[in-house]
Amino acid sequence: MQAALVAAAGDLFARKGPSGVGVREIARAAGVNHGLVHRHFGSKEGLLRAVMSDLADRVDAELGEDRGETLDVLLPRLLASAGLLQGHWRILARAMLDGADPAEIQKEFPVFERILESARRTPPDRMSPEAVVTMVGATGLGLLLFGPWLKVATAQSDEAWVTTSRQIVGMSRLAVHR
Repeated sequence: MQAALVAAAGDLFARKGPSGVGVREIARAAGVNHGLVHRHFGSKEGLLRAVMSDLADRVDAELGEDRGETLDVLLPRLLASAGLLQGHWRILARAMLDGADPAEIQKEFPVFERILESARRTPPDRMSPEAVVTMVGATGLGLLLFGPWLKVATAQSDEAWVTTSRQIVGMSRLAVHR
């Protein structure tokens, strides 16, 4: 029942944003009584935190065991988890655009902690590990949120956009190799 609520809320939050979805709609999509949202999560905000935590944990699990990899090894594995990551980031972006405090949306950041640890194992050069990870996150969020606009604004076909996106991701990986 809790898993059904988290799944339904995740889908609805990603499509409509947390402020665009009501508890009753989430419960209806999960096939449960809306009172169960309050019983299990306390509020819609509690459910949002549960969704964000679940998605972060699932991406982290998809990355597999931390084997002391450097960022250039971890990033391709992270990109393989793009579907889950995209849902997580879409909800985060919508919530923040609605004025939510990011510290209230998510309390733990296992994926970013893992990326940062990998960046710290990468030989340093011009950028700090925090700067590299910030750039990787900003690039990913930028492509996710503004990719369709950027594609149109630069008059690219679908094929050209795929090439452009890959080149941008490749440049992010190059920054890791500094």
